[in-house]
Amino acid sequence: MPTDTSKVYVPSAPKVKGVIYRAPLGTALPTDAVTALAAAYVDQGGISDAGIVNAMAREVQKIKDFGGKTIATPQSDYSETLKVEFVEAINLETLKTVFGTSNVTFTPATANKGALITVDHNSAPLPESVIVTETVQGTGVRRQVAPIAKPITVDDVSQVSTDAVKYAVTFECFEYVDGDTAFHIREFIDDGVFATTP
Repeated sequence: MPTDTSKVYVPSAPKVKGVIYRAPLGTALPTDAVTALAAAYVDQGGISDAGIVNAMAREVQKIKDFGGKTIATPQSDYSETLKVEFVEAINLETLKTVFGTSNVTFTPATANKGALITVDHNSAPLPESVIVTETVQGTGVRRQVAPIAKPITVDDVSQVSTDAVKYAVTFECFEYVDGDTAFHIREFIDDGVFATTP
C-alpha cells in the first residue's frame, strides 16, 4: 500500500507566532491545537534548526525462561523530555527559562547607557512550568503541552566568532494526572482541512 502523503507531517515554525511558550505551573492548559494561548503563556524566543526533540524512554526488564528465551518484558519506568536550542541569547524570556526568573534582572536604557541585563549563574534549582510547543504545516497545526516541565540540563555554551551563542535546554516532562487519565505530554493535531458541505 503506498504512503498516504496527506498524513505526512513536516513541521515548520509559525510565521506570526512563537514555537515554544512557558507559563507558571498551574496555568489553565490548552484543550486543542488552534485556540489562542492565554496571556500567561510567554513566547520564549527563536530556536535553532535542530528543532524540537521529544525523547521517550521506557525501561523494561527482560525475563527469560530456562532456555534463555525472553518470555516477558515488564516495564519499570517511563520518562519523557523535550529539548530545544534557544538562539536569542539576550532575550529576557530565554534567559529566565535557562537561569531562573529570579536570577535575571533588567535595567532600561538611559541617556547615558544602554539597557542592562544581569544574569546570575548559580546552583538554585529551576522551577517547574507549563511548556507548550507549536509547529505548522500549511494550514495544519501541531501543539504539544507539557503541564509539568523543568529544565534539567543546559549543554555547554560556546562563544565563538563563527556562530551564535545558543542555549540547548532539556526539559524533564513529569507525569500529570487529568481526571482518569495521566500523561507527560498531551499532543493536539489539527490538520486544517475543513469539512465540505454537500
